[in-house]
This record gives sequence, structure tokens and C-alpha cells, in this order.
Amino acid sequence: MRKTQLIIHLKYIRSQSIDTNYIKIIQPSFMKTTLFTPKLILLTIYLFVSILNGYSQKNPSKWAIDNYHQYTKEATMVTDPTKADDIESFRQKFKKKGYRKHQYGKTKTKWNKALQMLTTEGTFKDLQKDEKRCFPAKGEKPSVSRDYVTKYSSEIWNRLGIMADAVVTNKAPQADIYTDAFLKAILYYGEIEINRSNYVSRFHESCFAIPTAAMNIYYAFLDRMDEIEKGEKAFKLEKKACDMLKTLALQAWTQPIRKDKTDNDVTSIERFQHHVWWVGGNGLAYRSLLPVACMYKSIPMIDVLAEVAQKGISNTSQVTNKTSFWTEGFTADGAGWGHGMQCLVWGYPIDGTASALSLLSMLKGTVWEQKLNEENKAAIMNYIRGSNWYHYKGYNLPCLGRSSFAYAGQKETIKSRLLIESILKEWKTSFTSQEIKELKQFDKESLKHNILMSNYENGMYNGTRWFFNNDDLIKKEKDYHIIVNMSSVRCDGIESAINKADTYNFTTCDGLTLFQRSGREYMNILGAFDVLQAPGVTARLGQEKLIPATNWRGYCSKYNFATAATNNGANAVAGFKFEKMNASDKKGTNDTIGKMTKNDVLYGVQAYKSYFMLGDYMVALGAGVTNLKPEIEGEIHTTIEQTSQESEIFLWKNGKKSSIKQGVNQFNSTKKELEWLIQEGKFAYTVLPEFTKNSFFTTEVRKTDWVKMNLSNKSAKDAPQSAKVLQAWTDHGDAPVNDQYAYVVYAGDNMPAKKVPFQVLRNDTLVQAVASTNRETIEAVFYQANQTLNIGTDFSLVVSAPCAILLEKAGNLWNIAITDAEMNEELKQITVTINGKQHQVEMPKGKWSGKCIQATI
Repeated sequence: MRKTQLIIHLKYIRSQSIDTNYIKIIQPSFMKTTLFTPKLILLTIYLFVSILNGYSQKNPSKWAIDNYHQYTKEATMVTDPTKADDIESFRQKFKKKGYRKHQYGKTKTKWNKALQMLTTEGTFKDLQKDEKRCFPAKGEKPSVSRDYVTKYSSEIWNRLGIMADAVVTNKAPQADIYTDAFLKAILYYGEIEINRSNYVSRFHESCFAIPTAAMNIYYAFLDRMDEIEKGEKAFKLEKKACDMLKTLALQAWTQPIRKDKTDNDVTSIERFQHHVWWVGGNGLAYRSLLPVACMYKSIPMIDVLAEVAQKGISNTSQVTNKTSFWTEGFTADGAGWGHGMQCLVWGYPIDGTASALSLLSMLKGTVWEQKLNEENKAAIMNYIRGSNWYHYKGYNLPCLGRSSFAYAGQKETIKSRLLIESILKEWKTSFTSQEIKELKQFDKESLKHNILMSNYENGMYNGTRWFFNNDDLIKKEKDYHIIVNMSSVRCDGIESAINKADTYNFTTCDGLTLFQRSGREYMNILGAFDVLQAPGVTARLGQEKLIPATNWRGYCSKYNFATAATNNGANAVAGFKFEKMNASDKKGTNDTIGKMTKNDVLYGVQAYKSYFMLGDYMVALGAGVTNLKPEIEGEIHTTIEQTSQESEIFLWKNGKKSSIKQGVNQFNSTKKELEWLIQEGKFAYTVLPEFTKNSFFTTEVRKTDWVKMNLSNKSAKDAPQSAKVLQAWTDHGDAPVNDQYAYVVYAGDNMPAKKVPFQVLRNDTLVQAVASTNRETIEAVFYQANQTLNIGTDFSLVVSAPCAILLEKAGNLWNIAITDAEMNEELKQITVTINGKQHQVEMPKGKWSGKCIQATI
């Protein structure tokens, strides 16, 4: 019979390091007085648990061992001869091939060298000093970082893993590896691992690396393990080693603890839901779950995995996040989330689904075989189409995930092709013939690093698309690509991690606006990038003041306002209200790590920012630009561009070309004649002087420091040592109040028109709007409802809710695209009033809340 939840909570308190915040969770209300201090409560609980269950600081491994016995017993309580046969087949497969053995590549120690370093006592003599530094005597603190402990622990078990694998691959006879010293090493290092506190961070090594190594060692010597488990000819040392391997392997299911009821029942669907460590890639992809289930011969475990794998192939959204199967992974807009609501697209979302497909493929031909249902297929197709927008000509956009600043020397095939390979190999019959044809075309074009899919309608692979779960407007054409990466309080930012990933990932979602033709326009300069002057971003200068940070939630805007509208063609409009905040400060979060590094220079800048795409022109407007913290030093800039200088740069004004001067240059546009800054074969830039006071540009050569931006760049030997940079910006001064800006980027093949084919209708904190000169295209962002937008004396537009709206004339009709800017699930419709006549546009519900709606009026 299972222990009560209270006892389960209490038995964790035996650990060496205790989080007092956890005590607040389980502390009864009658104890919440000054009399019952956390220290007294801890002592009381400790004594109570010691008396009841014998748990103490001297025996912190009892929880892990109890788990081993509990799930061993559970496996014997559910029997099914057919399923048992299938499990035995799996065990033989894992014996021959192993599982996730690629992780051994993280150690540079060869199996024969590891064998030489192993003492008769079962320790690696070259790592004894590291052991004392990582795991000192009781009462002492480790003298190394958490990352160092992870690396050390993983090294130990990867060595033991490759030694066992040498037997499987016939590189070494079993008698050379399967020795008393080897078995003692399993026990020695196993005891270190299971004696570690459950209240320190036990993540990568404890739930991924060590269980995988332990499982592979078990299967490498499966014949002996079978004899031991049957009680045949087993020596005491072997029996202990077998038990330890199974105890360690079970950590794939038990670690890290969640501090909820699922810690008492890991064989449950709930175990793999609603927690960042147990969904998506972290839930399925990096854990050796099925092989461990087969170690235990556990039918209930495999039952759970089969259900999780199928239900995990779905999507989520802000509105449905609490009820969707996974809280991250594929999003309804066609992109993805990982580590919370942050737009990663690659990594966690695709790894989770790819692993789910792989698991379902492995279950084919067994009792657990399942077919893909309609939800599975729709989620996969939606993601494959959506992922295409975040990859251009062989390169991922440098604003997705924790490795935005990792140098990409060569083109890569789009990662979503992994799903296509799986479908074409294992799941063709689950999809229609048209879908298979589409996937084959996608696969063929992706191998050429140029996904065009030109025979499909706009909005599917090309044109413009609003990713409403991720605050992204993207325009993708054959000749160029533009992304406007906005932010709101609805999304987290992009994570950063010192010594693991990007260390300066501070402004990736602050209105970052990237313009590309080759896909490499920013790659070569990221080692010299000024993150506070990223293209499209309004921020205070002072990168030299920034302290690298580990922040798993990143940074976002304080406001629930980000929106875009498009009919999927050449025209689109987007806008958001911006004031930066640390996403770790959101209500309901408890990410103390993200709050540790302050970086005051990041905060206190407010702006209303909008973007208008009309054909090959993009107009960017800013209003209400205000320094809310003038006591912090630094000018406020809106950066127009910071990109590679790859070709001739010149000025174009009144049909004449002129060269630029050395140093900083000022834009000299007038209302009658705009001055364009042009990079040959790339893009052209100008400012609209009626809204922009001081705008400048320069070209310079900067020294790069790639490792500073991302530690992984240590291996990027071909990363350039210097970078030629073109930069353009608007200077708002030290203490702007309600300042404005307006700039234009032209992406066409020809020279910009002498007179631009649009006019700015309004640029303030209530409405920002642009119309084509012929007034057949009208684009607006309404920050407040019931504001009137006039065009001349014969056209007026009013909307009943904050939104983005695009109107395109089609004969006597208007094609409308409209999007609720606040993702208000209670909003049933928006009333659009044109010249006094009202038109009702129904808003989407559920997971589609925030999606752009198209209508004709």
C-alpha cells in the first residue's frame, strides 16, 4: 500500500540541503506564527520522520532504494503473457544495440584508458581529487560549481558505459571488463549518486546521463543480470551491482523530484505533464524511459509511455495551456515553446515530438501499437509548415533559443526534416496522398537549403504570417526574409545560461527586426554584436555595463499587447507596447536564478512600436518613447540596422548616387527628398524627417569575441576574428518624453521610388497607421478602442477593441484582416466601423485566440 502524501513529503526532508521555501508549501496554517519558525518546523519534521521511517542524514539513499523495491514489486503485480513476451523482445534488442549511446561522445577517455585508470577498489585514480572537490566531507561545501559536478558525474558514468560497450562491440572480452573492480565502481559511484540530496539541482546527469549509462551497462551484461534476478549462481557483489544499476536507471523516472503527488507514483500520466522538466524534450527525448521500463519488466510503465507518446503529439496555447496535454512543445500557431512559453521552435518542441514518434515506432508490432490520430497528424503538419518560416536558405534565424549567438559556419538542413524522415519511413499510411506529396517536396527542397514550396498558397510557406502564440510577424519571399520579433507579457523571453549557452541574450524579443537575403547577414557579426543596439530595438546604451546572466525565462514586455494582421500576401501590419521586464518576475513564477543578475541598464524605456509592410517596403513607427528612469545614464536609441557590410555602401538621393564619408554620418532626408542608405544587393534604409529628429549611420570594423557571447564558440575555429558592420540608428537623447521615430526599409530589387508609395496617417500612443498612396491598402494598430482614424475628409475607421487591422480594396469590397491585440478569450467579436457603417467580425476561441481573422465586407 502506498504511503500517504504527507509521508512522501516528509521523507524528502532527510536530504542534506533543504529549501525553506518548500517548508512554506507544506506548513499547516496553524503553524504560520512566529512561534513555529522554519528552523523549528524543520527540526520537528526531521525527528518525526526519523522515528517513523528511519530516514536520517546518515541514510539519504533510502528513498532511492525504496523506489527500486516499490516499482520492482509493482511490475510483478500486473501480468500479461503477451506483453511480457514483447518486453523480453525489447530487452534483447537493447542488449544488441543499446540506447542513446551517443552520449558517450562527451568523454574523451577511451575504454582501454578508462580500464587502466580503474583501481582494484573501484575508483578512477585520475579523478580522486575532483571527487573531493565535488563531494566533500559532511559539513563542507563543494569547492566547484554545479556545472563542474555535472561534468564530473557524467564523465564517471560515461567511462563505465564505454567500458561495457567495448564488450558489446567485441573490442574487449567480457572477462576483462566484468571484474570485481568494475562491479565495485558501480557500487562506489552509485552510492555517491543516490546519497545526493533531492533538494540540490539534480538534473542533466541524474535523470539523463547516469540512468542511460546504468541501463546500457545492465543490458551489456544481460545474461548475467538475468541469472542474478532469477537467483541463479549470483555472487553477493554482482547482486548488489545489479540492484544499484536498476536503482540508478530508475532516476530517469524519478529525478528531478517535482514536490507533488507524482513523486509517490511515477507510473502515471500526470508525471509527464505540467512541469518544465517532464514535458516535451525534457520529458521524453533525453530520458531512457522505455529501456528502464523493460529493465523492471514493468507493464504499467510502458502503458504510461504509450499514452504519453500519443497525447504529447499535440499543441498548446496561452489560453489552453492549463488544460493542454503538454505545457510546451508545438504551439497552435505552428511554432513551438520550450522551457515555458518561450519561442524556441527547435530543440525541446521538436525533440519531444520526434521522440514520441520514435517511441510509437518502437511499439509497432507489439501489444502497445497505436495509430496516429487526427490531432497528431494536424499538429505535425502545422508545425512542419510553421517551422519553415524560422529557417532561411540553410540557416536558423539568430533569435531562437539559447544558442542565438553560436556561430554557424555552414548551412544546415532544417531540423523539422527529422519528423518528415520518420513519417516517410514509418507513418506514410497515416497521412493522405496529398500530404505525403507535400512532405516529399518539402524534404527535397530542404536538402537544397532553399525551401520555396511555391505551388502552395500564401501563408502556408511564403508571404506573411502571424505567429500569435509567439508574438512574431514574418515575411518570407523568394528573395528576402523579414522577421519582427515582438514581446508581450503573454510570452517568456529567450533563455540565457552562463557557461552553457548565450550569455548576452537580453534583447532578442524586444522588437528585433531582421532583414536577410542570404540568411547569413547577421551570423558573421554576432561575435561583435552590440545587443542593446539590435535592429528594431529601442533601448538604453551601455552594453559594457551588462553582466552576463543565467535566466531560464528571459525577458519580455510588461504589457498584454502584441498583435499583427495579414491576408498572407505582401502586406501586413504589427505592433506592440513595450516596457521591458524580467520574465522571472511574472506573477506565479518562482525562478530565483533569473532574478539574481539585475542589469539596471536594461529597464525603464517605454515605447509604442509598429511595423507596416506594403509590398517591398517596411515602415517602422515609434511613439511615446520615454525614459522612465532618467537617473540611469545612457542615451536611448532605436536601432534601424546592425548588419554585416558585405558589399558597396552608398547614398541615393534625388536619383543620384554618392559615397559615404568615414565615421558617423547623419541622414539628410527632407519632406521633399528622402536620402537612402543602400548596401548593394541587400537593403535600403531611410528616415521620415517629420517624425525623426536625429538619425545616423556608420560603417566600422570591430574585433569579435565569440566565446564571450556563447561558450560553445570555443570550437568555432572558422569564426571571423573581426567583423565589418553597417549600423544605423535614431538618437532620442538621454531623457526623451513621448518622442517619435519613423524609418523605412526597402527590400526590392530596384532602387527605391523617388516618392514613396505610402503615407503615414497617424503616429501616437493611441493609433499608428499607414496607407498606400492610392488608399487601397490601409494598415493600423489601435492601442485603444473607439479611436477614430481619418483619411482625408471622406474615410473614417473605428474599432471596438485594441487590435491590428489591414484593409485591402478589392473592387467594391474590402478584404479585412483583424487581430485581437490582447488575446482576450472573453472577446466574442470586434465591431469595425467604416464611414459610420458597422461590421461585426467574430473572434476565434480556445487555442485559436489571438489568431488573425480574415473577412470581406
